[in-house]
Amino acid sequence: MSKKAETKEEIAEPEAKEIEEYEEQLLEMAEQDSSKETSKVEIKTLEDVPGLGKKTLEILNDNNITEIEQLMTTRLIELQAMGIQRSIAKKVRETIVESIAKYKFFKEEIGLEDLPGIGKATADMLREKGLNVYLLETTPIRELEEKYGITSTAAKKYKDSLSEIRGGIEFVNAFEIMEKQKGSPAFTYGIKALDALTTIDELGVAGVRLGETIELFGPFRSGKSQLCHQLCVTVQLPPELGGVGKKAVFIDTEGTFSPSRIKAIHAKLQQDLGWEKNFEEFLRYITYARAYNSDHQMTLVERLLELFYNHKDEYGFVALDSATAHFRAEYAGRGTLAERQQTINYHLGILGRLADTYDVAVAITNQVQSNPAAFFGDPT
Repeated sequence: MSKKAETKEEIAEPEAKEIEEYEEQLLEMAEQDSSKETSKVEIKTLEDVPGLGKKTLEILNDNNITEIEQLMTTRLIELQAMGIQRSIAKKVRETIVESIAKYKFFKEEIGLEDLPGIGKATADMLREKGLNVYLLETTPIRELEEKYGITSTAAKKYKDSLSEIRGGIEFVNAFEIMEKQKGSPAFTYGIKALDALTTIDELGVAGVRLGETIELFGPFRSGKSQLCHQLCVTVQLPPELGGVGKKAVFIDTEGTFSPSRIKAIHAKLQQDLGWEKNFEEFLRYITYARAYNSDHQMTLVERLLELFYNHKDEYGFVALDSATAHFRAEYAGRGTLAERQQTINYHLGILGRLADTYDVAVAITNQVQSNPAAFFGDPT
């Protein structure tokens, strides 16, 4: 064999399999080096977090955020308000998630700014109109166009981007739904018979589950408003006494709300359960609004979407007493039935969105009558 042929044989290209094995070895070595680097960094305090600059640390300390747990539980929008750039806050929290096992399953919240095509100025403008990512995801495109001034093309683009960020729209099996419902918190009616009646053995829960909507219906003076008052009390009970320790909202359409009723229920529970929360503090945990007509009623409910977004996880119950009184008075006669039902359906859709998005229980009351003619305002 000639010297020239030997040279050609020496520089022959390796087989594809050999290249693949070599690349795998390099990747494994890189991962091992990365693992060694990470293990060297032990994060115990904010000062230990890589990438957390002196200026950002000073801002956190000035706002009494001195622990890692505080940083991880503070919302991004609140960190932005303090003067910390959103991208910096997200990067720092990503580092903590990668380094501390406790936060392995931490999920960063998604803001309007995280969607392609929405900058800070646009996001601020949309927030001023009451829009947030939860509403963007659940509000129909037509409504986004009419109410928030977003074109249908842009709205579809934002929705698609949000869906992609969340991992796409997926179907789940019924077993997963049951497992999710098993972990859903619930609070007592304050009436043993009702708790027993609403017990779901398969889920291991009784009472009112957060995230569900219930309708309390019956004739005049059957106790619907009284039960709404009672639920405003029991939702505030601590978990060990059958509550969830959260605030309540009471939207009053007929002037039924009475602090004296609340006081009587509160006193009874204090006596029976030994609850120590004082009455004045308790009343401050009930947010009240009086609705004077159907338009005002619908506006108040829509404002709750913004209220719950700004006070996340603070509220657990909404009472709407009554849901239909104003509609019954303003849409009189059988001729307005279709329009009224369409409007009520839209209104109830917002309430359902509220319950599902912010994990609050919603109770609506509805008075029933035996004479349809009186209900429709038709004397014939």
